Amino acid sequence: MQPFDALTMRAILAEAKPVLLNRKVEKIQQISRDEVLLSLRSKAGTIHLLVSAQASFGRICLVLTPPTPRSNNPPPFCQVLRRHLASAILTGIEQLPGERIVDLSFSCQDELGNRSLKTLTAEIMGRHSNLILWENESQKILGASHNVTAEMSRQREVASGLKYVRPPRQEKAGIFSISQLEWQESFAKLRKAYAEKDKTDIALQADLPKTFEQWLIVTFAGLGRHLAEEIIEGSGVSAEISAESLTDENAELIWKRVDAIQKIKDYQASMRLDLTRFSVLSWWKENSEIDETLWKSFPTTNDLVDAYFRGVQLRTEVQQLKDRIRSELKAEQDKLQQRLDAAEKLLSASVEHEQHKKFGDMILAHSAEIKAGQAFLDCADLYSENGKTLKIELNPNLTASQNAQNYYRLFAKARSREKTAAASRQDAAQRLAEVQAFSQALEAADNMQDLQVLKEKVLDRGKKSEAPRPAASAHRETQKPVHQRLMSTRSSDGFTIIVGRNKQENDVLIAKLAHPHDIWLHAQGLEGAHVLIKLPNKKDPPQSTLKEAAQIAARFARTGLGGKVRVVYTYGKYVRKVAKDKPGLVRYENEKTLEVDTSAPMPASVRRLFS
Repeated sequence: MQPFDALTMRAILAEAKPVLLNRKVEKIQQISRDEVLLSLRSKAGTIHLLVSAQASFGRICLVLTPPTPRSNNPPPFCQVLRRHLASAILTGIEQLPGERIVDLSFSCQDELGNRSLKTLTAEIMGRHSNLILWENESQKILGASHNVTAEMSRQREVASGLKYVRPPRQEKAGIFSISQLEWQESFAKLRKAYAEKDKTDIALQADLPKTFEQWLIVTFAGLGRHLAEEIIEGSGVSAEISAESLTDENAELIWKRVDAIQKIKDYQASMRLDLTRFSVLSWWKENSEIDETLWKSFPTTNDLVDAYFRGVQLRTEVQQLKDRIRSELKAEQDKLQQRLDAAEKLLSASVEHEQHKKFGDMILAHSAEIKAGQAFLDCADLYSENGKTLKIELNPNLTASQNAQNYYRLFAKARSREKTAAASRQDAAQRLAEVQAFSQALEAADNMQDLQVLKEKVLDRGKKSEAPRPAASAHRETQKPVHQRLMSTRSSDGFTIIVGRNKQENDVLIAKLAHPHDIWLHAQGLEGAHVLIKLPNKKDPPQSTLKEAAQIAARFARTGLGGKVRVVYTYGKYVRKVAKDKPGLVRYENEKTLEVDTSAPMPASVRRLFS
């Protein structure tokens, strides 16, 4: 994009000054941190002046359609402007010669009827741009769109209460004020530098400008790259500097264009449709080789600047939103691809999982041959047509049946994981296709409306308010009681034993099922199941029931099979939850302990839980 330059500011003010002077401030709005909209009224009606000190889009111009502030709450600088400039009269508009600085002078009246002059200065200088309100008599700063501290700039501080000081000027001749004689002297210096080029060292040769545009920018103040290019293109001189191109004729051709911009009063505004550049001179029309359909002309420079920067801002916002959506889609795609790969990996291991079932079958088929303490089983593979043999690892502390159950349990877990992985793969594949469709739609979108639709689908997902949950009473009516899902069995003595296998089930067991005289059991110092012996007649259970419940607590604990486990037990009235937000975590007292050998044969009541 092309930045707002001093020549464009001069053209803007030449058009706007006659219609702005002596108008009364009707309304002040701050569009963003560095953008202020002044609505000025007279008998002819109200007009709007936009003053922007944004780093990239800084400008000053009249606007037909005033932009909307981003916030309903006026920022501090807007409040300062309203306090000092409400109902003030705009009495002066002056641009500093060759600078992108303009003073808007206001005649203000306070509550006591005293009049004073206050100036709103727009310094449109790229990243150093600022809007500053100051009092003429005391030259004290009343407010700024953003303050500049000593840490931010060693040359100039800007803050309320300090004296307003102009930005430091460049120590170069201004392109809008240089005389023909000064021009000729500058050109002669350039010619001399090139004539002595071979005599100077390499470091000095590197400092010589390579093109006339570079020479204009480094030699004169008040112009940027685009204006320098327009001057050279308009002169018809080849841009590249050489000893042969430094002629008096070329110096005169370039000077004519410089002289023209010093004296110009009839501006011709136009911009390229691709928004790469604009011009208030439109010298491109003199070149018959340029395609006029690539340009658009405007009746005024104010219309040009308003249309150009609105277009550039919109294009930038579109690109930024597009980048945000693209980044979100890329992250989502990577996440789904990882999930898909993980599911594929689990499914590819299905052959290995089938082996566990096979081992369980082989152990049961040869259970009569397995002796106590045996670590391996060597047997013929009943599923093989070639009569292969298998070597199956056994847990020497378990019976043949228990070893088979271990392998069946591994097979069941693997089968469950495979089922979950298949569902996960299908879901990930569907969502991945959806993300890819969004990506294609994103690349095809070229306007803000289409992008907003995509934004709602991609960036705003999950931010919308959730549907209201059903009332608690209705929820209880439709949902099955949680305790119905808990495992239970009967002891050899006929007592009901209930098992909670996770935190949520343990929480239900303690909070809803346990009565004060029921017996509660848990493996000491280990994570695992809470076990409850129901005592409807409030009498202690037989020792055999107690040992069977302890076996269940020990076997559901997170420890290796075949070892000895200590199990604590106490009455339900001595067990309390630690906190509501920590399900399954309890505090108990008056406990007793039992030592359980998990390598011993399982009682019938315990086997039923694992069948």
